[in-house]
Amino acid sequence: MKRTKPLRSLLPEDKQAQLRCEGEGLQLLLSRSSKKGLWRKMAPDEMIKQYKGQMSVSAELYFSPEQLKQRHVQSGKIKFYDAQGLYGTVVIDVINSRVKRD
Repeated sequence: MKRTKPLRSLLPEDKQAQLRCEGEGLQLLLSRSSKKGLWRKMAPDEMIKQYKGQMSVSAELYFSPEQLKQRHVQSGKIKFYDAQGLYGTVVIDVINSRVKRD
């Protein structure tokens, strides 16, 4: 059996570290707001601070009715940056499982 390395956590080991994030290729709203109430859009340079050992970011994705008729609805990335540059990337592929494959 081939041994693989575990994935690096997106959470910085430094408890004081801060990250910022931005979406790429997706129609989305990134926010640090809670699930209740209106979300406030994050500014591209807004830093995410750790709270109780976690960094939370909420993403609300938007789709057109035409996109929802396709199996492959949308794809893109959420990129996280620290003071040195790109820290990590989350790849997102939205698929409508109700649409049969070609």
